[in-house]
Amino acid sequence: MNADPLGPLRAQLAHTHPACAVRWVERTGSTNADLLAAARFGQLDSPTLLATRQQTAGRGRQGRVWLDDAQTSVLCSVAWPFPPQHDIRALSLAVGVWLAQALHALGASSVRLKWPNDLLLPVQGNWRKLGGVLVEMADTATTRWVVIGFGLNLRSPPGQTQATGLDATGLTLDRGAVLAALAPALLNGLQGGLRQRDAALTQWDALHAWAGLEVSVQDRGLTLYSGTALGLAPDGALRVRTANGERRVLSADVSLRLAAAIAADAAK
Repeated sequence: MNADPLGPLRAQLAHTHPACAVRWVERTGSTNADLLAAARFGQLDSPTLLATRQQTAGRGRQGRVWLDDAQTSVLCSVAWPFPPQHDIRALSLAVGVWLAQALHALGASSVRLKWPNDLLLPVQGNWRKLGGVLVEMADTATTRWVVIGFGLNLRSPPGQTQATGLDATGLTLDRGAVLAALAPALLNGLQGGLRQRDAALTQWDALHAWAGLEVSVQDRGLTLYSGTALGLAPDGALRVRTANGERRVLSADVSLRLAAAIAADAAK
C-alpha cells in the first residue's frame, strides 16, 4: 500500500497552494463533520484538505447516507476561510462546474451536472450518478468557514443501477491521480471568491444533464409539480417551465426526478 496516498497532491499544492494543509486518515466518520468540528473549536488556521479511504457516516444532501467503498471511492473535504457574512449562495453549483471541468481535462468529457449538486455520466442511454457535493458552513467570531465535501466513484459500484464510476468512461485512475486533478481546481475556484463563483455559474447551463427534459419536483417523494427543466436563474435557482408558467426551484429541501424514470418505476 502506498504510504502516502496523497503524495502527488501534496507535491502539487506545495507549489500552487502552499498555505493549504493536506491531511489523510485511513478511516473516519465523515470528512465534512471532522472539518466542521475543527473549525468550530478553533483548530483551523488556514485552508485545510482532508481525504480518507473510507467513511463510516458519510452524508449527502438532505441528510442522506453516502455509501462508499474503501477501495474505489474518492472522499475529500476542503475547509476554506471566508470573511464573516460571506455570501455562499449557489456555491455548490459552482463547485460542481469546477469539478466537472477538471474531470473533462482528465478525459471524462461526458460528465454532466444535475441540479443542485450531482455529477452524472451517461451509461447505456441512462444518466447515472458519478459523485456528489455537500457544502456546509461554520461561523466563528472572525471567519466564515465553508466546508466542501465531494465523493466520487472510481469504479462502478456492483449491483447499483443508479450509480456509476469513472471506469465507465474508459479511465482507470487511482485515488491520488484524481485528487491531484480535482482538489487544485476546487482551491483555485475558492481562491477567486465571488468573481470565480459567478463566472462558474454562467457555465453551468452548458453542463446541465437534464436540460430540456421533463422533470418532477418532489418533496419527500411527493410530486409538487412537473415541467421542462431549463437553465439557472441568476441566484442559482433551477428554472422549470410548467403548464402554468415558469417556476424556480431553489429550496434545498426538494429533489428532482426525471419524469421518464418515474413512469418506468410505475410500470414495473
